[in-house]
Amino acid sequence: MANVADSAEAGVGEDKSRRAPPLRAELNDGFIKRLRLPRPPLGYDSKGKLAFATEDDPLSKSYILWDSSRDSPPGFGVKVAGKKTYILRRKVHGKSILAKIGNVADFDDIAKARKRAAQMALQMLDTGRNPNEIARQRIAGELTLGDAMGDYRQHLVERSRPASDETLRVYDRAAARMKALGWAGRRVVELTPEEIDAKFGIDKDRVPSSNEQNFRWASRAVTWCIDREKLAAQVQRREATLAANPFDTLVQHGRYRDALTLEKQRRAKGVRNPLSRTETLGKFLEATWSKKDVNDNCTGAHYLLLMLLWGCRKSEHADLVWGELLDPIGDEGEGRTATSHVWLSGNGDQEGPYVFFYKTKNFLSHKLPITPFALELLRQRQRAAAKEAERRGFGAKSRKFVFPARSRSSNLGHYKDASDLLDDIREEIEVQKLTRHDLRRTFGRIAEHVGVPEGIIRYFLNHSDTTVTDRYTDAEWADLRMWMQKVEQEMLSKGPNVYNDLKPVDWPMMPAPPRHACRPPKPRTGRPRKAEAQEPTSVETELS
Repeated sequence: MANVADSAEAGVGEDKSRRAPPLRAELNDGFIKRLRLPRPPLGYDSKGKLAFATEDDPLSKSYILWDSSRDSPPGFGVKVAGKKTYILRRKVHGKSILAKIGNVADFDDIAKARKRAAQMALQMLDTGRNPNEIARQRIAGELTLGDAMGDYRQHLVERSRPASDETLRVYDRAAARMKALGWAGRRVVELTPEEIDAKFGIDKDRVPSSNEQNFRWASRAVTWCIDREKLAAQVQRREATLAANPFDTLVQHGRYRDALTLEKQRRAKGVRNPLSRTETLGKFLEATWSKKDVNDNCTGAHYLLLMLLWGCRKSEHADLVWGELLDPIGDEGEGRTATSHVWLSGNGDQEGPYVFFYKTKNFLSHKLPITPFALELLRQRQRAAAKEAERRGFGAKSRKFVFPARSRSSNLGHYKDASDLLDDIREEIEVQKLTRHDLRRTFGRIAEHVGVPEGIIRYFLNHSDTTVTDRYTDAEWADLRMWMQKVEQEMLSKGPNVYNDLKPVDWPMMPAPPRHACRPPKPRTGRPRKAEAQEPTSVETELS
């Protein structure tokens, strides 16, 4: 009798002296349907019929049955493993070729599988190659730009460090632009450099940044597909059918703007507008500090001030949690090691208060020391958040956040966007342009002014090329704390009232001007509240 393990590998490249006799049977649809992996064929009985195991064999991995029907081309069979697959094995010019025809479930009946196998057998004899390899090669040569961008997007999602939602949003915009140009269904090998250059020029001056971004994403997707095809061709020992990226013409002819040109254009258009240390920073601080007491803006004002003091990105500190409410490790990624949080007390290791941002834009977690002014602001934030939770009836979902949402029906549970408040402050201090990212740029400008070393500035701003690690000696952490305190003190000295309200009690007061008087809040838009819309009764009229 044939051994089960031997029969599973029969005809798949083993040495003849060790190969068991191949197992054959006249296959039909009903017979194939009854085949089961745990009960492999054991060989032939005394009547020459194929005998199967009567009990499940947990060690059975796969086996092959070759078709002995006269309607079948030589080498046609079925492999039973996790799935049942039709296969074809032929020896051409001394080379054994094993090709997959397709899953049994993909064919209506075995006759269609035999017909497909006969076609593949002729192709094997003509080319001496596996028809599936030829098909893959042909597919690479016929790859459309839409398919290339779809494949690369899948890679962005499935790679070990998946792309962020924002990156995917921008990528999808680029794919939509390529589709609007009529290229989604065009083969990559058909796109000419002249055509690409002409299409690039359509939006070159109107929306240069978006235009360049769209074409760079398309180029990157094609490059990734080229690298994939080159690797496949090398493994299969053939020539690659997709070897050149037509989008490279934009680089070759210098169509993308260089860093110097970008900086000149940004300055001319006023795209980047950090606050001026001598003119607008103080106005911003004083106005924001006064806004916290107007129109329920306390959370938003604290949100903007801490963004300025930490130089963080707009999305990094919105979901901060009070660290005291978290377990040191926690279950299911909910402890301090996997949650953005602030820690206001000492750790017993000289580290002291800190803020921890979990998996930021560059996918790295980031930690900053909390220095005296930010520490006092966070203590005031704790008291204000507790009052907000009590007044608004927040549930446990919002109470844990440093910046709880203004509405208890919020899905996130935390404050998300201070754009409207920032625009209001910008108008009040008469600054033409000011974005949340400009607050981060202001931090960088102040850090340079006070002489913070370049490597530490990169660390504070959480740039991916920083050389500072997330594990420090006490001396290194002390340096970070010292420089952070210098930046913080320099910034807040431009807003004396803010400085005096947040400074440690034993520090001297700064001479301060009168506090900023906020403009009256703008009238509410939309329908008036019910209480305001009701006409007074006759009694109310008389009393008034």
